[in-house]
Amino acid sequence: MNENIFESFPVLKTKNLNLKRIGEKDIQEIYNFYSDPQSLKYIARNLITDLEQAVEKLKIFDQLFENKNGIWWAFNKKGEEKFIGFGGFFEVDKVANKAELGYGLLPGNWGKGYGTEAVKLLTEFGLQDLQLHKIYANVDPENRASVKLLENIGYKREGLFKDHDYAQNKYFDTAVYTIINK
Repeated sequence: MNENIFESFPVLKTKNLNLKRIGEKDIQEIYNFYSDPQSLKYIARNLITDLEQAVEKLKIFDQLFENKNGIWWAFNKKGEEKFIGFGGFFEVDKVANKAELGYGLLPGNWGKGYGTEAVKLLTEFGLQDLQLHKIYANVDPENRASVKLLENIGYKREGLFKDHDYAQNKYFDTAVYTIINK
């Protein structure tokens, strides 16, 4: 793994998006994402109920980068500052040279190709710049859009865990999708 990435936060760009360090200016949108049942329909996380919980989420994202355990970006449409989603790597395993990929978009941005653009770029960054051997994503198999997104980029389903996570008063199945750096 290339730990030099953690010397300064990388800004990434796609055709339609800028991926920048998530920060205090994004707290309202972090709150909007994690407090919206639609956003978390397929994500095994409990809804947050106040802005202070969004601040705590931001602290976690900051600590990932500072501790070289992950890296998390805010997604913004080019020419706009407003956060439309976020994503990046966490659970970085420096011995096995792998990391978990996570991502989410605010519902008003679903179905517009932004998720595909961002995840494709994050995957390229993970394999080329971070020089990871393996990237994996844990996905609710009912989230057909996310499954299709990952498969179209080249991720392969490795397994399924039934009733693997519990949040929002229900169990979530988890399908594991991976891509390996060859």
